[in-house]
Amino acid sequence: MKLKPIFYQFQVKDLMHIIPRLIVAIILAQTLPFKFSGAEESVWIFERIGWEPWGRYLIASIETVSTFLLLTNYYIFGAIISLSIISAANFLHFTKLGFIVNDDGGVLFIMSIIVIFCSLWIVLYWNMKRVESKTSNFELNWSDEDFLEEQ
Repeated sequence: MKLKPIFYQFQVKDLMHIIPRLIVAIILAQTLPFKFSGAEESVWIFERIGWEPWGRYLIASIETVSTFLLLTNYYIFGAIISLSIISAANFLHFTKLGFIVNDDGGVLFIMSIIVIFCSLWIVLYWNMKRVESKTSNFELNWSDEDFLEEQ
């Protein structure tokens, strides 16, 4: 199997899953430099949950893989990975971190909610298209007359 970029053989109907993929990839990619460089806010977050520094590097590496996959034809794996990672991050927002981290006004929490919804959309849309392609040969065209004849 070959890797194909996100806009390979692009059609307008593909925007239903390309836009959420781009949103998730952009949000994940913009946090990576902060995690890899050891920015003050990232260090504080991972110290608070007891995962500094190895957890910060591990999460950043996993998010890098997810971002890369979201931009290829293996986007479903990127969506599942991002959904898993961000669900864990949301759990930590609810339990240890709180909704406002270092006076950010809740921006991190809001971005995590956006990533969850977009990742869910990607997974559900992919599944809907998969089922649609598997069942396209099974069209049932029953009319009321068919039921009336049997009675």
